[in-house]
Amino acid sequence: MSALALVVWGGLIACVILIVASLLYERDVWQVATFTQASMKSWLSIGFILYISTLVGFGLWAHLLAQNTASEVMLFALLVPILGMIASVLLTNEVITWWKIAAMVLILSGLMLASIKIGSKRYVVGK
Repeated sequence: MSALALVVWGGLIACVILIVASLLYERDVWQVATFTQASMKSWLSIGFILYISTLVGFGLWAHLLAQNTASEVMLFALLVPILGMIASVLLTNEVITWWKIAAMVLILSGLMLASIKIGSKRYVVGK
């Protein structure tokens, strides 16, 4: 099975489950006005999330996993929140606070620490 097919079918199944959950728990939102009065920016945002971030993002992720071992690629999943914060600052002029910078430093520190290769010397007890 291709990774793209897995993402598409997984998204279809998740969509049905999430719609049912939303109908059960968010009844006040399900009004005609919610859909007819949504701005073009809202619809474009939904389209971006559906097509660009999901299909392209997961497609590239699957390609990386096909070319490398999972242990090499998974470390860079830690960059997702950092890139999200940077994008929100650049695209929406979001204010970056000290705790966001501290979070980015911690994430990058964890990435660097996890990617350090320690020598493979074996220490034998008694020799």
